Amino acid sequence: MSSSQGDKKDSDVEMGEATSPAPVLTSPAEAPACVAGHLSFREELVRRQAEKELAQAGSEFPSSSAQVVASCHGTEVMALLPQALPAGSSTTPILVEDKEKAADSMPPPPARKDSGDGKNSQRGGSSLASGLRGKFISLIDGMIGECGSETSRLSGELVELQGRWSETEAMLTAVKDSHSAKVSKLEVAIGELERDLGKTASSLLKEKKARKAKSSEVRRLQGQIKSDAGLAHRGIQETTDALRAEFQARLAKISASLGSLECIRSRDLALATIEGGMAVVWSFQSETPPTLEAEEARLSGCKGDMAAENGDFGLVLADLKSACFLPTCLEDPEGKDPMVGENGGGAAPGSDEAAGEEGA
Repeated sequence: MSSSQGDKKDSDVEMGEATSPAPVLTSPAEAPACVAGHLSFREELVRRQAEKELAQAGSEFPSSSAQVVASCHGTEVMALLPQALPAGSSTTPILVEDKEKAADSMPPPPARKDSGDGKNSQRGGSSLASGLRGKFISLIDGMIGECGSETSRLSGELVELQGRWSETEAMLTAVKDSHSAKVSKLEVAIGELERDLGKTASSLLKEKKARKAKSSEVRRLQGQIKSDAGLAHRGIQETTDALRAEFQARLAKISASLGSLECIRSRDLALATIEGGMAVVWSFQSETPPTLEAEEARLSGCKGDMAAENGDFGLVLADLKSACFLPTCLEDPEGKDPMVGENGGGAAPGSDEAAGEEGA
């Protein structure tokens, strides 16, 4: 029994060494995924093979011995199916995580009363152990072959991934170089733009200063123009006021002269009326009526007197016109004397009426 347990331990050790994962160099990014896939595939394969072997062993050798199944992460020792065990046996399925404890965890076989039965059980156990060992070895060989093919495939994929990684690194290096070149160009352009901006700012400051100077000069000129305009307006106003005062004074003189002329005219008319009445009275008082020649002579004398009086009145009117002539009269658009009437005559309406009355 001890020899069969030792054979089982040796087979477990060989299977653990065969199924231990081989060190595979992988890329930093994709190696964990490949290794995880490989390990999961290998675990599934080992589990299925172990189940198949357990089913075959249970059908061919129904005994109370336990079968050891190796996995990638550890060694599990499981008993055969419960229905294959004899009734009332003390052997129960035990799950052991360590292969050194597999032998200790197995329950001791039932004691035999006779030595013949012990020898038969030893021979049956050794034959079962040798058969299981051969099957385990064949299973391990198949798994090793599959792992080798899978390792070669993964190595090819790893080489391909390394090539892609190198190409990607080259592309990244080229992109980085192009980006650095673009950055350098942009830095140069930014430097030029900053210099241009500085020049533009200085030119703008100069332009602002020039505009301020021009605006101050314009304001000064506007103020000077306004002051000159105010002075000119005041001078014009003063001149206009002086001319208006002079015109008013001359109008007052003209009014006084016209009043005196009206007085003279009224006295002349009164005297002429009196003289005419006296002449009529004298003509009626005379013994002999006046002849036609005498009347004509008298009328001619009256006309001479009237002509002399009209000449004197024309001289007075000319003096009045010269007194009323002002510089502002030159700006009259029609060029007429304000003292001349609408009939265009040289005398005022009052003088025309006086002349008509005297002629009558």
